Amino acid sequence: MRREDRVPYAQAVWASFQDKAKTKRDMSSREFQIVSRWMDQDRPLPVVLRGIHEFSGKPSRLEAVEVSVDRAYAYWFQAMGGL
Repeated sequence: MRREDRVPYAQAVWASFQDKAKTKRDMSSREFQIVSRWMDQDRPLPVVLRGIHEFSGKPSRLEAVEVSVDRAYAYWFQAMGGL
C-alpha cells in the first residue's frame, strides 16, 4: 500500500467501525496495530469494510471484528482465484 493511502484507509476503517459500534471514541493503540496489519497485508479496503459491516452485533473494540474481517478476506481471496 502506498504511504499516502494509509491515512485515508485507516480513517475509513475507523469511521465504519464507529458507525457499527455506535461510538465516537478515539482509536486505541491496539486498534491502530490491527488496522496497520491489514494495511501491511494489502487487504482491500472494501473487503475490510464488508467484514466490519457483516459482524453480528455491536462490537465494543475493533478486535471483535477481526474474525469477521478475516472471513471476508478469505472469501474474497478465494473468489479472486487465490492470486
